[in-house]
This record gives sequence, C-alpha cells and structure tokens, in this order.
Amino acid sequence: MATAPLTDLTFAQRERFRFVESTLLWEGGIQRARVSEIFGVARNHVTKDLRDYETSYPDSLVFEPRQRAYVPGPHFKPRFASDDPAEYLALQLTYAESGSAAMLPLLAGGPVPTLAIPMPDHGISKPVLQVLVQAIRQKRGVEALYHSMSAGRPTRRTLWPHALMHTGVRWYVRAFDKRSQEFRDFALQRMEHPTLVVSSSPQSTKDDEGWQTSLTLEVIPHSALSAHRQQMVAREFGMRASRQGPVWAVRLRRCLVGYFARRYGLDQPKAKPPMQVVTLRNLDMARPWFLPGSGR
Repeated sequence: MATAPLTDLTFAQRERFRFVESTLLWEGGIQRARVSEIFGVARNHVTKDLRDYETSYPDSLVFEPRQRAYVPGPHFKPRFASDDPAEYLALQLTYAESGSAAMLPLLAGGPVPTLAIPMPDHGISKPVLQVLVQAIRQKRGVEALYHSMSAGRPTRRTLWPHALMHTGVRWYVRAFDKRSQEFRDFALQRMEHPTLVVSSSPQSTKDDEGWQTSLTLEVIPHSALSAHRQQMVAREFGMRASRQGPVWAVRLRRCLVGYFARRYGLDQPKAKPPMQVVTLRNLDMARPWFLPGSGR
C-alpha cells in the first residue's frame, strides 16, 4: 500500500512513470538505460524517479541483480499506466503502420516486432487538413473542390464542418452542405484547394440528427456456426453473456452505422460462414442506415 502517493508531478515525470509501469506490466522488467534513452534524460534522473516510486509504493519494484533490471514486486499494480491489452496492441499497431518516433515514449520498452497489412497512403493533403481543423475549431465554413463518385466532374462545395470521422478505411469530415442543405460525410481524400469562409453555419450541430442520434447494434455469432465455433467468435469479439446468448452491444452515432456494418459485413445478411461469422440481432432497426449497395 502506498504510504505517500506521488503528487505534484510534472507532465514529463508522469510520462516516465507511465512508461516504467507499462514496461514492467507487459515485459516483466525495465532497465534505467532504456528510460534514459527514450526520454533523453540523465540516468541519475531516472534513478531518482525510481527511488521516489519505491518510497511512495513499497514493494512495487524489486531490483534483480542478474538481469540488472527492475522487476515487478509483490505489491505492483499500475497507477499511471493502463493494463488494457487493447491499448497496448493499438499502440504497437500504430507504430508498425507509421514508424513514427513520436510513438516510442508511449510504447512499453519500445516496439515489439509487429507486422501489419499495408494500407494505402491516405492521400490527404496538408492544406485540406489544416483548413478543416481550423474551421472546426473556429466554427467557420470551408469552400473546397470536391470529387464525388456520383458526379462526373469535381464541384465547388461550401461546407460547415463540425467533426472528423474515421471509418476504419478512410477519414471523413461531418459537415453541413450548402448545396444539399443537409448534414453529410465528405472524404478528406477527395478535397482540393480549400479556403476558410468567414460566415458561421446556417444550421446548428444540434440539428444534425445523424450525429445527435445514437443506436445500439447487437452483434452476435452467425447462427450457421456450430456451438463451439459460436463460442470462439464470441471470445474473439469480446461478446458478453445475455439471456439470448453472447452479444457485442455497440453504441454508435447513427451516421456511423452504415460504415460499421460495411466493415464487419453486417450489411450482407445472406452471407454465410466461413466468410461471415457475425450477424446483427437487430438487423431491421439498423437496415435503414446501411450504405448504398448493401445487401438489404
């Protein structure tokens, strides 16, 4: 039990303690040299950090002479770091995809060798992202040339964006569109030559029903699977037990329902295992919000 919890820490100190705990948790040990290398601080600073940690949380750290490293003590538990496997794996994946050195302080002990299926370059220009972020922050509009799959040529659009969205495949901006007089999604990759518009949106974000309305989708194992395989799928998707069987209950803004359904094949109700292993229990409720081309 902590005798005097660490308080009044700087951001840098908290980050070092988070790194130390995460490395202890997932890798089972940490050396001072590694902390010094990642954060660019002298080893005596690291030594002081670890000494303060041991004082505040007795028996949380044990120095192992043979490894020349600190290992978790009998009372170790993360106080600054997360013990969520999903977070750790998400960080490893982000580093594997980007290779950015900015990720290193977030990774316990550094990156574990990780492979990821290559994704195409996002194709988003820096000016587009800059203008959209500024428009969202400043509650202003944007004029941009937009390439739509449903139009034969690019058109000039005036948009009032209020949020960015990622669908697992590409980035979109949620915006009120002057041309259609509706809130719609616009792919960042398809925008060119953006400029800020001084005027504020003619429609409040509160009027965006697709954004303000949420639905809960109930994802379940496909009924064509055997009982054993249904259990496997339930475990893989982190489903929870319910009276009607295992379910992954996903709360989504309505504007994301179609993208979510497309990503997991939930908009193809006629698809069967082994290609499709999950389905929607509440298909009829979600069906009106599927994307065009879905197997309705």
